[in-house]
Amino acid sequence: MNKISLNSKVSLLEIILSVIIFAAAGIIMLNCFGIARFTQIRANDKTAAGAIIQSDFEIIKSLKSPAEMHEFLNDSYDEKISDNPIMFTKYFDENWVQGRGKDYTVTVTVEEENLNSGSLVSINISAQRTKPYPFIKKGGQDIYSVDSKKFFPLTGGAYE
Repeated sequence: MNKISLNSKVSLLEIILSVIIFAAAGIIMLNCFGIARFTQIRANDKTAAGAIIQSDFEIIKSLKSPAEMHEFLNDSYDEKISDNPIMFTKYFDENWVQGRGKDYTVTVTVEEENLNSGSLVSINISAQRTKPYPFIKKGGQDIYSVDSKKFFPLTGGAYE
């Protein structure tokens, strides 16, 4: 009878130990699923932000003067944040629809340098998430950013 009670104590200890091991494995798996889910959301956000930013860059690159660029920025961005450097921003909801919410922001920063032959414009367009991604420490709220320059020659130049 002592042997039976000793074996039942050992099996109870084994059951408790196995439940603890499975609980720890379950916690680790839930954490991995959380990281995977928000990594996928961040990748989808990077794709959507990249399309918006590249589209704005292509439009800016096709314009012929700084005045046209400023008109485009005033028309397509929601608000002007500052004048020096010139900064505009537009807001998007969780589905990347402009004007419905403020879950994401796309900000353009423009710095002009007037030269003898025209204007050299440095442009940075970046997208950020309003709240940081859960479970993801690297990168925080930044999603996508592009820097470029555009030269606008003076009127009557060889490129007119």
